[in-house]
Amino acid sequence: MVTTREVSLDDAGTVTKMVAALLAELRAGHTQPVLDEQLVADLLAMNERVSGFLAFSEECPVGIIMLSESAALFARGTYGIITELYVVPDQRSSGVAMRLIRAAVGLGTTKGWGQLEVGAPNQPMWSRSPNSALYLKAGFAEIGPRLKLPLHDLASRRAQACPPAPSQLDPRRRRAHRGSVPNSSAAKFA
Repeated sequence: MVTTREVSLDDAGTVTKMVAALLAELRAGHTQPVLDEQLVADLLAMNERVSGFLAFSEECPVGIIMLSESAALFARGTYGIITELYVVPDQRSSGVAMRLIRAAVGLGTTKGWGQLEVGAPNQPMWSRSPNSALYLKAGFAEIGPRLKLPLHDLASRRAQACPPAPSQLDPRRRRAHRGSVPNSSAAKFA
């Protein structure tokens, strides 16, 4: 029988192992950084904003869902984001993921979240993934792709004095430094 319970700070080791397994699967053999258990513990300590549930078969962890609280005008307040959802391979298609999603929905309802969101793997991986069917079955609606700008990478490149990767922002910055872009603070309004 599978049971679920909310994660606690004491679960940092288990959470680290489960999320590391998820990341290894998503990266399919590509080099990946080691997940730091201290980072996991620090995030779990942010229990007002970071939550999660573990699923167990007897005493063995078989699934995890991690959530983060955010706020936005479009959501009319706070909402939850599923940041990680993982079920060990031999327990997939047995209802573990749906049980974890239901636990997340229950938490979101209790916290007054207006909605729950999840990011999907890159296309076309997403369209071939059984996860798309799982989320649609759970009532999620596709709202479009999500994009990211990794800020940690930018900061570390600057710290190492390496030239940043080209970006559309760079030409604007160069023009601003040359003075070809007027200073908006000096503009006069009639």
